[in-house]
Amino acid sequence: MTSDEAEKLAAQDAYNEFLEEAQRDPIKFIKHDNRAHDDDALYRLVNKRGMAYYGWYWLLVELLAGRKGHYYDVSSELGWRRLARDMSCLCDISIEDCKFLIKDLYDYGLIVREQYDELHRVAIGRLLRDALTYAEDVAGKRLGAWKTNRKKLLS
Repeated sequence: MTSDEAEKLAAQDAYNEFLEEAQRDPIKFIKHDNRAHDDDALYRLVNKRGMAYYGWYWLLVELLAGRKGHYYDVSSELGWRRLARDMSCLCDISIEDCKFLIKDLYDYGLIVREQYDELHRVAIGRLLRDALTYAEDVAGKRLGAWKTNRKKLLS
């Protein structure tokens, strides 16, 4: 293997490590495009449950964005209590109402079903996609700094 190939392999390994780490980190901003209300699932949810559910949904997105891994583990009653407590930052929501809300979000396809069914995690697909984009940006910047520091060390 040439030194160029070894350097490229080391850089790819470093980038992958940075990306994996950045994907778990809380993100500083979320995308909320001006046509989010046109999302079919959100439209149907609001049509059935009212605008309060639109607000609950976006509050959940914000809370998930600030969490490491971007999910809530609800495999136990403690997890449900934690989620309900965090959702109560604007107004109280009981654990039962929180479960009802999550069930509705699940039924409308707004919760990542595989994560909920298999891992008992509350996660939102749009946020996970945004988190990946954010992580790719962060990993790219970290890789640039890594390359600069590596050059200095090798010089």
